[in-house]
Amino acid sequence: MQSFRDLSIKRKLMLVIMLTSTIALFLACMAFIAFDRISSREAMVRSLQVLAEIIGNNSISALEFNDRQSAKETLAGLTAEPHIVSACIYTADGKPFAGYHRRNASFPFPEAEANGHRFEDNSLVLFRGIVFQGQTIGTVYLQSDLEEMQSRLERYVGIVAIFILGSTLVAFLVGTILQRVISAPILNLAR
Repeated sequence: MQSFRDLSIKRKLMLVIMLTSTIALFLACMAFIAFDRISSREAMVRSLQVLAEIIGNNSISALEFNDRQSAKETLAGLTAEPHIVSACIYTADGKPFAGYHRRNASFPFPEAEANGHRFEDNSLVLFRGIVFQGQTIGTVYLQSDLEEMQSRLERYVGIVAIFILGSTLVAFLVGTILQRVISAPILNLAR
């Protein structure tokens, strides 16, 4: 294999054009993927907060009248959200009142926490207080998997790979044509 120094001017120009355009394209694509990942995480948190708010509002009477069955039925509606792994409604003193697990799985619910969210291994965990007449009467816990975000990232990586390959081919074709404009006068001068 020839070293860069031993290449002809035409090949050096092509290599510089291809390398520059590919690196610039790659960096731009990585910036878009990073932006989308951050935006997706924020959108996922907002969506879970809204869902927790709805569950909390629908659970007020169940908590007030100690109606566990009604609270379980409220949580059973989460079957329509395939990414929700588990959910729990806690009483004001932090005791589990009603729970939900996807696909009848069974594992203990975490201790009730203050309002907030966090990303763990492969999930998003959110706690949201249930407030009625200015008093916190309970807490909603939701755990969602990150499958949607991960599959979206995989699709983007595939699209970026195809885009970079296609753009590199176009850059090669355009570079082949344009490098003649630069190299032809230099080669004529050298002759």
